[in-house]
Order: sequence, then C-alpha cells, then structure tokens
Amino acid sequence: MKKSKLLILGMVLGLVFAFHANVYGQDFFVGIKFGLALQDISFKDVQIEYNAQTDIMYGFRLGVIIENIGIEASYYYAQHFPDPAAPPPPEYDIERLDLTNFALNLLYFFNVPVVQPYITAGYGTYQMTLAGFGKDRSGGFNVGLGANMKVGKYVSFSLEGKYHMVSFEFDQGKLKVDDFAWNISVNYHF
Repeated sequence: MKKSKLLILGMVLGLVFAFHANVYGQDFFVGIKFGLALQDISFKDVQIEYNAQTDIMYGFRLGVIIENIGIEASYYYAQHFPDPAAPPPPEYDIERLDLTNFALNLLYFFNVPVVQPYITAGYGTYQMTLAGFGKDRSGGFNVGLGANMKVGKYVSFSLEGKYHMVSFEFDQGKLKVDDFAWNISVNYHF
C-alpha cells in the first residue's frame, strides 16, 4: 500500500515538474484510451486450466514528450469473467475478476514522418479483485509497442499493444496473470 502511494506521488510530482520545465520541444498530452485486454490466468501449483479471456478495457494517460523521449502516467481497468476448461473445485470457481493498474511508463519515439512508432516500458501497481474471494495488490512490469499520429495541432490518435506481467497472492495460492492489452487513445496536446 505504501509503495503504491509513493509511486503515485512520484508520478504526480514528476509530471508537475515536467509541466513547469522550460525545455525546447516539449509536448504535453492527456488522453483517454479504450480497447481489449486478453487475460490468461493460472494458479501456481494447481492443475486448473482457464481459457484466455478477451474483454473491454479503458483508462487514461497523461504525459510529456521531450524530443524523442516521453514519460507518462497511465491508468487502466479491465473486468474479466474467467472460463475454466473443466469444472473447478468451488474455491477456484471465479465468477469475475477486476484488474486495475497505475503505471509510470517511458516511451521512445522513432523519427518517422506522419505516423510515429514508439516502444514503451514501465512499472506500476496492480490490484486484482476476485469477486467473492478477496483482493490483492502487487507491483509489476509492462512492455509494449505503439504508433502515434497527429491529426491536427492539438489532437492525435495512438494505437498501442502492451504486455503486463504480474502475480498476486490469494488464499487459493499464487495467481499468475499474463495480460495483453490493445488500445486506441485519443490525445489532446497542449
């Protein structure tokens, strides 16, 4: 809990500092994102197979780009309904799970005209809630690829695919989550 508060405070302070910096070539942006999240879950040391689930995700992003380097704070939420391959014991029959993520990400933009591809990596706090079973927080990493296209002086669209790696501790055991999210974001640039 304390780590997540420190991470969020660090992100906010970093963005406030970035907004007040007088650096040539800075580009501030805020965006909303929506898309699909493909989630594959498994309990360590338990032989229960869940089919991968694709469901809707949404979130926001806030950041600054200086030259080819960007830093962003992002949030996303996805709700999944696990589908076991065979009927599991009651303690593993998960009706719904909610995954939230607050992350601080670095972005590197390649110098390509019109559509600007980028790579991204970051670290964040994740919270997993299993309906009827409890919730847990954990830290985890994400990596991804994206492309940004400006459609005016103030508006751009971004298409991004990001892989999240995180695990959680529940009474049923350690839950490993592999989450791949595809999203499109509409961004406003200052």
